[in-house]
Amino acid sequence: MGNKRDIYYLEICISYKKGKTYTKLDTWAVSKFTTAHDIMKNDSKTMGRLNDLVYGHKYKSVRQLVITKIFSIKKVGESLV
Repeated sequence: MGNKRDIYYLEICISYKKGKTYTKLDTWAVSKFTTAHDIMKNDSKTMGRLNDLVYGHKYKSVRQLVITKIFSIKKVGESLV
């Protein structure tokens, strides 16, 4: 089979813009990636969940969301693929 990748639970800080103000929020994420850049670039499922958390499902304007810091990383399992 293919290579199994580790799955991580991350405590992160995100920054988002709503209106004219920038806001920071501490939250969590589960991903196969461990760096902020890799999560934002490759993990659309995690970024979609964070966008829905911050902006809601029906928000129609531009969504500007950035992962600014990763506080902790904990391995929780391995993927099947």
